[in-house]
Amino acid sequence: MKMKFMALCLMAGLFVLPSCKKDKETTPTDPPVVVNPTLRAISPAAGPKNTLVTISGTNFGTNSSVLKVYFNNVQASIQSVNDTLITALVPVNAGTGTVKLEKNSTSVNGPAFEYYVTNRVLTYAGSSQGFADGNLAAARFNIVSGVVKDASGNLFVCDRDNHRIRKITPQGVVSTFAGGTMGFADGTGSAARFNQPYSITIDGAGNLYVGDRINHSIRKITTAGVVTTLAGNGTAGDATGTGSAARFNEPIGIVSDQAGTLYVADYINAKIRKVTPAGVVTTYQNILAFGLAMDAAGNLYGTGYYNHFVYKYSPTGAYSVVAGQNGAAGNLDGTGTGAQFNFPSGITVDANGNLYVCDAMNHRIRKITAAGVVTTLAGNDPGVMDGIGSGASFDTPLGICSDFANNAVFIADFNNSRIRKLIID
Repeated sequence: MKMKFMALCLMAGLFVLPSCKKDKETTPTDPPVVVNPTLRAISPAAGPKNTLVTISGTNFGTNSSVLKVYFNNVQASIQSVNDTLITALVPVNAGTGTVKLEKNSTSVNGPAFEYYVTNRVLTYAGSSQGFADGNLAAARFNIVSGVVKDASGNLFVCDRDNHRIRKITPQGVVSTFAGGTMGFADGTGSAARFNQPYSITIDGAGNLYVGDRINHSIRKITTAGVVTTLAGNGTAGDATGTGSAARFNEPIGIVSDQAGTLYVADYINAKIRKVTPAGVVTTYQNILAFGLAMDAAGNLYGTGYYNHFVYKYSPTGAYSVVAGQNGAAGNLDGTGTGAQFNFPSGITVDANGNLYVCDAMNHRIRKITAAGVVTTLAGNDPGVMDGIGSGASFDTPLGICSDFANNAVFIADFNNSRIRKLIID
């Protein structure tokens, strides 16, 4: 009966057989796969505020708006991001602790970052007195008196009693850049000879200039390590002139202006000499100088080592006392002549007109603001302790150079035969 009914329906066109094909099945859309980020390494692993740290890992994405970086739970400023690298600035007052990354609602922890507080002193290179190339801790110096930094982050050090100019790379490798045994000879690298290279500066092209103290000469060192004598001839004297016709008597301070003209503290002659790039020597001022520094406006600053004060010459030659009391040694913070120094030596200046001075026989690093306010940043009784502020110690800090891009200065710690690093504001 059922079969007859189906046949009748087919004849009448009332029944449609189901399709042999199955209807296309639909399935719910799968949720997106969430891949959590990983944080593998940070570099550098230590530094002060505003240090640019590179964070490496995976699955960061490229959208910085969904990312947050924390140093010891203090949020940092992200500078750049791709899927495997983030750069971020260390925030102020972060403290030492874990670096943390947040992406949307996911949080991952990475290595710890050591935060360097302001006025912290570290031993950067060297230990016991001697001579050895190598890494920072293994290197040995024999009385360091001058230091300068180039645009690539290399330091160059006057290793006075080893009669060499040493180089320290940003990776911490110490080598001999020029010089060897005591003498007076031009040449390349170790073929050159110095006799107590005392002070050092650099021009815009990366050429180094050295006050070669007992050779009574100004030496030039190219970026390839080629040493020539720019002025002086190895004989002490007091004469203007060009090249070997000029005479100095223990040049111990030196600085270059933006045009490459040198200013030299001709110590025993009690003069500041001016040396052009062509080696023409003239007398700039008749005054006893030790350390010299020049700011971007062309003001020349000098330290009166035996007179215990700091002074300035404007680009027009106008003279003024910046701080300290001429002829009065002491150890006193204050403003202008209300402050006291005890044999101020090396000096450098930042972009805001602040001066940083090696107060040699007070064994301290002093700061002088543009308004003449003198404070003590670090140091105490003579010693060789790393630490913060007065908890650190030097033994006759003599040379100083800026690393203001990294909130620091480097110091030639004379009797300790070490290069020290001071974190500043």
